[in-house]
Amino acid sequence: MKLNKLLVLGVAVLALVFTNCSKSEDATDNYSFNFGNATTGSFAGKIVDSNNNPVSGVEIAMSGLTTTTDSNGNFLLNNVTVKERFAYMTATKSGFVRGSRAVMPHDGINNVTIMLLPMNVIATVATGQTSTVTLPNTTKIIFDGAFVTENGTYYSGNVKVVLNHLDPRDPFVFDKMPGTLVGTRTDGSLSGMETYGMINVELIGDNNEKLELASGHTASVSMPIASNQLDSATETIPLWSFNETNGLWQEEGFSRKIGSKYVGNVSHFCWWNNDCSYVVATLKVIVTNSDGTPVNGVKVTITRQGGSTGDVLINLGTTGANGTLSAGVPRNEVLTFKAYSADGTLISTQLLPASSLMSRTVYVVIPVANKN
Repeated sequence: MKLNKLLVLGVAVLALVFTNCSKSEDATDNYSFNFGNATTGSFAGKIVDSNNNPVSGVEIAMSGLTTTTDSNGNFLLNNVTVKERFAYMTATKSGFVRGSRAVMPHDGINNVTIMLLPMNVIATVATGQTSTVTLPNTTKIIFDGAFVTENGTYYSGNVKVVLNHLDPRDPFVFDKMPGTLVGTRTDGSLSGMETYGMINVELIGDNNEKLELASGHTASVSMPIASNQLDSATETIPLWSFNETNGLWQEEGFSRKIGSKYVGNVSHFCWWNNDCSYVVATLKVIVTNSDGTPVNGVKVTITRQGGSTGDVLINLGTTGANGTLSAGVPRNEVLTFKAYSADGTLISTQLLPASSLMSRTVYVVIPVANKN
């Protein structure tokens, strides 16, 4: 069966499971995923632009610590206080939309890549009148003309609109998107998410001040549904906004399926995401050579069999210096697990039966000849 690469979950990130929007029987039990206790971790990475070129001078912030990328776009932060199953960082530089990443940390160096989107103005609209902004892929926003500054003062003038849409089929979608696909439901519970497309919107005034929708006003957001998701797209889908402070998505309203698009109303602008939710469990992977030494840089994937849009390939990331990684995976689903050496050679395939456990471990032993 052909695999649908809906969205890859990289560098040992927390949570990416693909399911439909119907409530699973697992969601009714007492299972509850949490981020664990405080710990420390080390994080290295590379910041690139949308053409995959390194970006220097990017400020990286984590848990009150900051550093700046070098001329090659690289950074390193050691001894950062994070949660056992959640670590969040932001990447900020003028001229780019703020980037971020959330990962499930492991011992040793945690490696990440963030692809910054350009702060390109695609349209200018006027206050006091209804206006429509569209992208070539039919993403559309309808404004009613009421805008305010950050301090809540009504704004009159031109409004420059920055708009980026992320298609789930984009091979770099995980590098571009903020945080990771985990969010807070309206009842306060944590949930994994399957994206059906997301947008980022920035509103800028004549004096380059940041603008927002006026209180009590909304904008209509229309996003195309990817062709490989049309059959599984439900009539309504939860709509989520991204919280740049805590690195989590927050369920906030819903979108309706109208033809081949999802259409919803939003009361403010940031990142918005149409996503189904799912119950997440933790998979720990331990990779060693046959002599017992840990293997760094082993890429791990799983395939969710017979998902909402067919078999779904999920990239869990790569092992760290101690040969381990942890990631969110489907609970109570049959999974095909594969591990690849640094050169892309398949070194292990395992069928993981459905399990209701909160967490489980997969062991991979490879020949010493494959040691990095």
